[in-house]
Amino acid sequence: MTRRSNVSRARDTYHHADLRRALLDAAIAHLDDGDVTSLTMQHLARAAGVSAAAPYHHFPDKVSVVAALAKEGFEVWLGLATEALASVPTPREQLVVFARCWLRFAAAHPSHYRVMFLKDIEDRERFAALHETSIKGLWMLVGIVGRVWPDLSPAEAKTKAVAVWSTLHGFASLRDAGVLSNIPKLPSLASLEAATIALVLGA
Repeated sequence: MTRRSNVSRARDTYHHADLRRALLDAAIAHLDDGDVTSLTMQHLARAAGVSAAAPYHHFPDKVSVVAALAKEGFEVWLGLATEALASVPTPREQLVVFARCWLRFAAAHPSHYRVMFLKDIEDRERFAALHETSIKGLWMLVGIVGRVWPDLSPAEAKTKAVAVWSTLHGFASLRDAGVLSNIPKLPSLASLEAATIALVLGA
C-alpha cells in the first residue's frame, strides 16, 4: 500500500471552517514578513497543506482573502475599543482611550492593519460586510468627538473625527513602516505617541 504524504493527510483532516481559518492564518503569517503583492492563492494552499484548488472553496480570489482579514481586523479593534471605553467616565478620557486603543491595535496586529485600508477592497457593494463593520469605528469616534466638543454641528463633528482618525492612522502607518525608527535624533516612539495623542486632544 502506498503511504500517503503529509499534505494528503492534511487535505483529508481539514473541516470546512478549519480550512478557512487556516488560510487566513497563513495570510497573516505571510503579511508579517511579506506584502500583499507577493501573497497568492497558491502560497496559501501550500502553507495550509492543501491542494491548489482547495482555497477557492472558501475565497474566490486573493482580494476576498484580504477583505476577510480586513473585516476581522475591524472586528478585533471594535471589540477592544468597546471594552476599553465601557468604564471611561468623561468624553476627553474617552478620546484618549480611543486613540490609545487604535495605536495599540495597530502595533499588536500589523498584518491586519496593513490591509484594512487597501484600495483593492474599497468596493462597498462587493465587500458590504467589511464596510458595515468598519464604519462602526468611525461613528464611535464621531460620537466621542461630539461629546468632547458639544458645540460642533453634526457635519463639523464628522469632519473633526476624520481629522483625528487621519492623525492616528498617519502615526500608526509611519511607525509600522519603520520610518520613525529610522530617522536619527527623533524622540522615542513612546514620546511621539504621547505627542500624537496630545495633538488629537487639541484637534
